[in-house]
Amino acid sequence: MDQVSDRTINLSAWALAAPLAPPVHMLVVLHDSAAPTRLPLDDLPLTIGRTEPAGLVLNDVAVSRHHCRLDRAADRIMLTDLSSTNGTYVNGTPVETPVPLDDGAVIRVGAHTLRYHRRSRDETEEAAALDRELQDASDYVAAILPPPIRSGAVQAEWFFQPSTRLSGDAFGYRWLDERWFAVFLLDVAGHGAAAALHAVSVANVLRQRMLPDVDFCDPASVLRSLNRMFPMESHNDRFFTIWYGVYDSATRALRFASGGHHPGYLLVPDALPQPLATRNPAVGMAPDRPVASATVDVPPGSALHLFSDGVFEVVDTDGHQADLPTIVTLLPQASGSGGPRRLHEAIRALARPGPLDDDFSSLLLRFP
Repeated sequence: MDQVSDRTINLSAWALAAPLAPPVHMLVVLHDSAAPTRLPLDDLPLTIGRTEPAGLVLNDVAVSRHHCRLDRAADRIMLTDLSSTNGTYVNGTPVETPVPLDDGAVIRVGAHTLRYHRRSRDETEEAAALDRELQDASDYVAAILPPPIRSGAVQAEWFFQPSTRLSGDAFGYRWLDERWFAVFLLDVAGHGAAAALHAVSVANVLRQRMLPDVDFCDPASVLRSLNRMFPMESHNDRFFTIWYGVYDSATRALRFASGGHHPGYLLVPDALPQPLATRNPAVGMAPDRPVASATVDVPPGSALHLFSDGVFEVVDTDGHQADLPTIVTLLPQASGSGGPRRLHEAIRALARPGPLDDDFSSLLLRFP
């Protein structure tokens, strides 16, 4: 027993005497939908600015040439604003004098978001591994999105920008046969991995037509079946909104149904945008409720806009919440080739600097 005690004491003494590994100081540059860029802060001072010779160059007109600087003071990292035009912010507070950074501090430089971390080397390696896994998941979500359709009776394109690495939005379209063309856009409540997993599950069911005994040319039948398959009490209280439509290329009629989703908008030549929606609850909330659908004619030269609520639930540069009618006024200019990307650019110009608060999914169908 005495020998064991001696060994224990010696082991404890060795542990106390062992030098601790120095912490890793890390600056993480966050991107809208790609893996973050991790910069070890080994070589300080580090100047952040719009152009070289800044050590970290952020290509943004809101960033000054020499915007701010990171320095080391003992074992702390200090941030100093270099009299930048638009200011530097830490956790939402403007930097007026040098500020010591705490672990997790969020730094705003122009439209860019950076985060400071002080971690052990093991924690840093684990975070990098998690980033790789999240990027793999994000790549999978992007892989199931449909390719654009440039010609034919229905032409389709889209723009997709998640607010985080993984999105709760999903959409798709395809010819069911030579006559019928189906399209859907859905938005799962919440963000992150759980919402993304649910969105991918629903999207794959629709893409592969895995709903049993359902006529996919009947939007009401599709929503009823989705309600039966995805009740929220069986899916960790997850529900989703959806817009589902089927275009009959023989008669130029569009049948549609929406569940808890805001309208899609049909733009007919020489007419105001026409809202297309039916009054049904979000999918998962009322599995046994009847589903209403509707039909509209689609004249030649028409365009259909479908989008998630992240397109219009944005805060503008004056701090005001934008609304759906404001966004609808932008749709006529976003109805030609490249329209979804132009719509995103218009929303970004309207919104306050920084990433949008919600996922941005914009889908455009044109009917020559």
